[in-house]
Amino acid sequence: MRQFIILILLLLIVYIVRKSFSRPPSDKEINLKEQMSENMVKDPFCNLYIPEASAVKKIIRGETHFFCSNECAEKFENLRR
Repeated sequence: MRQFIILILLLLIVYIVRKSFSRPPSDKEINLKEQMSENMVKDPFCNLYIPEASAVKKIIRGETHFFCSNECAEKFENLRR
């Protein structure tokens, strides 16, 4: 009986310790998870995949392109001229 009580106490301690190390996700982590579930698009200049909602959208020669930044969009446009 004494061994059973010791085992229960040890399990309780392990549970408390594990629970103390787990923390709720931060807003940044939640936002990252939301972005990862979005449609991803590829920047044609630097080949980086980014969420469509946060991409810079440019229409160049009638085609819609998505970029990670305005810099990449400008560099891509300069190459296409």
